[in-house]
Amino acid sequence: MMSNRRLQSEFKIILGIFLIGIILFSGISSVYAETLTMQNIDTEFKKVFVDELNKLGSSITTTINTNDKTYVVSSNGENMATFKYGDDYIEFDNRNNKPTQDNIDENFGPFLCVGGLIQSMINLSGITNKTIEDDSVNFTDYDTYGLLLETEEYYFEGSSEDGSSWSMGGDYVTYFKMSFDTEKIKALINQYGTDLSTDDSDDSIIKSLVPTLKASNVTENSVTLYPHVPYTSSQVYCDIYRSNSADGNYEKISDMAINCIDVVGLIDDDLKSNTTYYYKATVAGGTKYSDVLKVTTKGAKSSNDPSNPKTGAFFNIIIALIIMLGSVCTIVYVRRKSVFKKI
Repeated sequence: MMSNRRLQSEFKIILGIFLIGIILFSGISSVYAETLTMQNIDTEFKKVFVDELNKLGSSITTTINTNDKTYVVSSNGENMATFKYGDDYIEFDNRNNKPTQDNIDENFGPFLCVGGLIQSMINLSGITNKTIEDDSVNFTDYDTYGLLLETEEYYFEGSSEDGSSWSMGGDYVTYFKMSFDTEKIKALINQYGTDLSTDDSDDSIIKSLVPTLKASNVTENSVTLYPHVPYTSSQVYCDIYRSNSADGNYEKISDMAINCIDVVGLIDDDLKSNTTYYYKATVAGGTKYSDVLKVTTKGAKSSNDPSNPKTGAFFNIIIALIIMLGSVCTIVYVRRKSVFKKI
């Protein structure tokens, strides 16, 4: 009898310990969840992306639409990017579109947001001071690393109405999908992660932008350059560099950075005529340069150019014609007065 009671008592103790273990394990699991939610991703995204850009003059907001499972990022009330999400992923699908000169600005919003979302989910996975900065990596192994990122390079060039050349290039996001599984994200960082810069300034995101560069008003000795970043903040400025060869040493053409949001041009003068120069731009303080822009100045006008009446042959011809006409008129007048005409 005593033996049965002892067994029952020991069973209760074991059962109690087992239940306490389950409770403790459940508590630990809830703290270190292996699957993220859209709500905590949104909170982190606002902290690392939205709030930083809003400090610089933007007006960015986010909305989680639980009915149609979309995550909308807006700037000044206009759609900046729309993502679909499920229970264990978030994605942006733009594979039906191809980059054109007309739609590359529209893709810049998703391009920025993708970077912010990736960093947010890295932070939420308990990984500190790590990010992904290798642009050459093609993320296609979703099952292992929980990330699919497909981009298409674009490059456009042409001529303005005045005959000057321009070019622009970059990456166009066609598809993005990232898993909410923190174990996959940790594997991703272990494979491709790099240390974050120690620069914690508010404009760290702005400094990572890549501007485009156009040229206009090309003359014998000058060219007007227009750097541009398709973004909403009025606080983005760019530096422009020049070289005599595409792969040569580039020097900043002005100590003053230029606004690269509004259409503001910077004149590079004191150039040589009929000479090719190479330019590239970067956001002030940044490290990512635009594609190289090739510009050839116009040839110098010849001293015998008829279009230059001050020094050219056209001026001399006019003088000669006037003298000749005057001589003819004089001869005619003299002949009329001549005594020989009367004979």
